[in-house]
Amino acid sequence: MPLLNKFGDILGTDRFFKLFKTAVREQGFQISKKINDDLYEISNGSISFTIDTSDARQAYFSEKSEEELNRLVKKLEADFSAKAKLVSFTNSQPLLRFVVMREEDVSPDFIAADFVGILKKVIVYTADDITIEPLDKNYLKRWDVPKEVLFSVADRNMCRLLMKADISEARLKEDVRALEFKLPSSELCVSLMMCNDFHRVVSDSFGPKFLVVAPSLDSILVLENITNNILEGLGTVIINEYKSSKKPLTTDVLLFDRDGINIAGRFSAEAVQ
Repeated sequence: MPLLNKFGDILGTDRFFKLFKTAVREQGFQISKKINDDLYEISNGSISFTIDTSDARQAYFSEKSEEELNRLVKKLEADFSAKAKLVSFTNSQPLLRFVVMREEDVSPDFIAADFVGILKKVIVYTADDITIEPLDKNYLKRWDVPKEVLFSVADRNMCRLLMKADISEARLKEDVRALEFKLPSSELCVSLMMCNDFHRVVSDSFGPKFLVVAPSLDSILVLENITNNILEGLGTVIINEYKSSKKPLTTDVLLFDRDGINIAGRFSAEAVQ
C-alpha cells in the first residue's frame, strides 16, 4: 500500500470509500445515497438497493488489502443481475430457494410457510447460491402468482441443490452413524432438510426413519435412529452450538419417517450454563 495512502488513513481520509466509489463507477453503477460510513444505496439507473460494506471496510483496514472490496463489487454485479431477472416470474424462477428460520426471525414482509414446530420456510432468491436475500411479499402481487407456486418452484431448485451437496458419513461415539452435508452457503445447506427429496436421499443410507439436529444456521447433522440415552449424550453439544452461534435455530430433535416430520425431543437451552 503506498505510503501516502497510509498517512491518509491515519489523518482520517476515508480511503476505503474512495476506492469503493471508484470501483462502483467502473462497473457502471453509482452511489445514489450514503446512509452512513457502512451503508450505501447503489443504483444502475433503473434498479437500486442498499448494501452493507462494514465487513469489507474492516478487512481493508486490518489487512490493507483490496481483496474483500473486489469481492464486494462482484457481489454488486450478481445482485443487479438477480434484481433484473426478478422483473418477471418466468425469469426469476431459477433464482428461487427457501431457507429455514425461527418464527421470531421472520419479518411480516417475508413469504413464509410452516415447517415444523416454531420453524418456518421462507422464500429467498440468489444468483450464486452463496448470497441470499428474502423475497418481499410485494412480488406475489407483481407476478400475480400464489405463494404455493413459489414454494413449489423453490422446492424443485432446492432438490437440485441437494444433488450438488457434498454428503459424507461419519461415526460418533457409541458407533453412531451420522451424515454431514456441505454447500458454499451454510444457510442453504441446513435448509436442504425441508426439500421433498431429502427423506429419499437420506433413506438410501439410514432407512426410512432417522433424526436431524440443526442447532444453528451453520450446522446440520443427520443421525441414524438412535436410542434416547445415546441422544441425551449429544445434548450438551447441541445446546452449546445453539447458545454460541450468531444464528441459532433450534434445540429440537426432528424425527423423519414415512409419515412426515415431527419433533422427537427438545433440549433446554438453559441446561448448560
